[in-house]
Amino acid sequence: MTLADISPLISAVALVISLFTLWFTSLRRGAVRSTHPSFIAIRYDFIAGKAPQAKIFFRALLYSTSKRGQVIESLSLRVREGSRNVEFSFWGLGDKDLIRGSGLFAPDTGVATNHHFNPTDAETPFLFSGGLYSLELFAKLVGTESPISLWNVTIDVPAEVFGTSIAREKAIFYSWSPAKRSYIVSIENRHDSAPVLSDQHA
Repeated sequence: MTLADISPLISAVALVISLFTLWFTSLRRGAVRSTHPSFIAIRYDFIAGKAPQAKIFFRALLYSTSKRGQVIESLSLRVREGSRNVEFSFWGLGDKDLIRGSGLFAPDTGVATNHHFNPTDAETPFLFSGGLYSLELFAKLVGTESPISLWNVTIDVPAEVFGTSIAREKAIFYSWSPAKRSYIVSIENRHDSAPVLSDQHA
């Protein structure tokens, strides 16, 4: 076989490789993923004139498996404990200044920040009684109809922290230990400077 005979084959292979590269880097939609949350906390928000609102917040990195990235329309947290199944869909984000979540672009390099969630029902207080809680994070992507599940973790809430009351100063922190493959629990006194969304459930 001469060089003239194999030249068309080489050209065809090069074209296929070029088209695959174009699809993989620019056209492929990919998927949104999240790292395992390294930190989770639960406490209550206190806003004048409103009932105390349960809050769960965590820190994680959201990223796209494609170069083009993905636009997240909304995030929500599904909380299960015993017979309770409650949606925490009031979403805020930020490392210092907390803003209302209204979309987030997830590039292939990822975006890491804190995500805060309160229950949808602002009129009925959600009490953190002791027990095992399942937390499942859902993302609704632009251009899709149904939200997708990004992760599901279980935390153990000590009974003596909140009980049947709402403690203003208390917070429970969960720090992930890769070595133990579990969360290390600590009970802390919250600071008055803890961020709160001022327009919550307005």
